[in-house]
Amino acid sequence: MQTIILHKAKYAAFLAVVCALVLAALWGAGSCWTIYGLDTAVEEAPLNIPLVPEYYTDKDYGAVVLMYHHIVEDDDFATGQYEGNNAIISLGQFEEEMAYLAAHGYQTFTMSEAAGMLYNALPFPEKSVIITFDDGYESNYLLAYPLLKKYELKATVAAVVVSTVQVESGADQNIPHLTFAQMQEMQDSGLVEIGSHSYNGHGMIVTNANGSQDKFFVSRMYLPEEGRKETAAEYIERITQDLRRSKDILEGQLGAPVNYFAYPYGVVDSNVVNALNQNNFLVAVTTASGTINKNSDPFRLNRRNVDQNISLSQFAALLNT
Repeated sequence: MQTIILHKAKYAAFLAVVCALVLAALWGAGSCWTIYGLDTAVEEAPLNIPLVPEYYTDKDYGAVVLMYHHIVEDDDFATGQYEGNNAIISLGQFEEEMAYLAAHGYQTFTMSEAAGMLYNALPFPEKSVIITFDDGYESNYLLAYPLLKKYELKATVAAVVVSTVQVESGADQNIPHLTFAQMQEMQDSGLVEIGSHSYNGHGMIVTNANGSQDKFFVSRMYLPEEGRKETAAEYIERITQDLRRSKDILEGQLGAPVNYFAYPYGVVDSNVVNALNQNNFLVAVTTASGTINKNSDPFRLNRRNVDQNISLSQFAALLNT
């Protein structure tokens, strides 16, 4: 009988390889997605990545992320007081657009479902649309939500949380915002996901002694009592705390993970992306016009704004990927 003797170092390396293979096999046991009965192996994603609805496509058609804000009744819109404000559209226009999506076979996803596709490089099926609302206005519940139910379409709402807190406490606002109870009802339907548009970062801050102002998330604040700008570390802490507070409040009130963030004013830089990662957000959208696909950066997703008074043919053109 031949005796095989391994050098200590080689033996240790051999054991390490065997252990790694065993661990990989155990880890990979749950790493397949089932898509219409087909087991499709994908690269491992973080454990908190949501699953996506069952579908099948052998080609990535990409997706369009639509951006809405506030909706008003047709009679109110007809007064002309909102003319030129492309953050506000009429209920009639919105229903016409939702009816078009339903009639032409568009498939809608929430932003968490989109995250599952992006992190696993899963292709978007043909006619994929993600409907988003910024700011969290009450019209999203009173006017948009009934139509989402009527046409069985999904949407994602990004709320400015301090506005919701103010509504719950009875404070007056120019445009009413969603309450937590309204968010909860929409979320429980399975059609609407709630995300964050900041806690109180949708505004401007003073950036120097002259009173100049710039956007909350990408500028360093001037501290008048100390006669200086905040340090880089103080700036990072401020935006991180705002994001954490928005996430904690929404998750505490609604009992579901908050994975989605809409950048106020659409502005983003690496500091904000790092703060989002630190707070376990998965996806974020800008206001840059464009479409997304399976290879898009999850924290720099493009959207297309739905302007007021666009024709139905113009809306159809927005859906072209």
